[in-house]
Amino acid sequence: MQPSRRRIILLAALAAAAGLLYVLREPAKAPTLQDPAAAAALPLELPTAGPAGMAQPHAPVQAAAPARLPAPEASAPRIGSEGYGPHIERAQAGGDAAAAWEAVQWLQQCASNSATRQSYESVRGGRIPQEMLTQLMLEADAEGRLCQTVTAWHWAMLQELALRAIRGGVPNSAVGLATMIKPGDITPALRQEVSDAIRRDADSGEPGSMLGALTDGAAWGLSDDERLGYLVAFSELDGNGGPALVRQWLSQGTVEFKTAPTAQQLSAARAAGQQIADRIRAGRLP
Repeated sequence: MQPSRRRIILLAALAAAAGLLYVLREPAKAPTLQDPAAAAALPLELPTAGPAGMAQPHAPVQAAAPARLPAPEASAPRIGSEGYGPHIERAQAGGDAAAAWEAVQWLQQCASNSATRQSYESVRGGRIPQEMLTQLMLEADAEGRLCQTVTAWHWAMLQELALRAIRGGVPNSAVGLATMIKPGDITPALRQEVSDAIRRDADSGEPGSMLGALTDGAAWGLSDDERLGYLVAFSELDGNGGPALVRQWLSQGTVEFKTAPTAQQLSAARAAGQQIADRIRAGRLP
């Protein structure tokens, strides 16, 4: 059972309304610019001072982290009362990369099912249309039943299935794995393979991978310079308020950098991000 478009949209709305679906970063870690004039180096506004120099709101405001976009859906088999378990086993026994990634997505959905259901409960009676919320809760309950046949044996297949998807070139599969395991839990060779795949997908203009590079890339070895370039590319390519989102993430410290970006870094990031955006618009793969 793949998440419907309506469900994805409402999940994003829930994240903005309640801040329940993501781990939020502390505003005190927001990057600052060493040169106030450096804001002109990017096609968007960046904060020229840290939180101490920003106007403080009257009440605490939580910043929702960038929502990760789902990978393209595979052709799902019909799943009945047998639940996800047997289908995960079938994907593991086969050699299809798309089927392997679909199995990983089922595991992801099972891992988050309880929290997702609770988040729906927490906003009951709020501004979310109640008929939509009721339908989503019914979908979460149905998915919970499908997850009942997922055992520890199936969870042990996660890494193998994800790596098969990554090696098969399934878009956003590397970011998907990066959000489920810690870099230190796998060998250096596999860690490098995952980080290279994140770069590959982000360079190809995959929105989910660009966002994953921004939020998780540092832990997987992506440099601040690379992540700044993806920030510019996302701002350029996203047609649903990308520049405004980027300004919000930066001003609220949602996207963190090891050190404050310099004017030289920002200028290089603009060139690198623009190059990615221009290549994608021209239909050229890296």
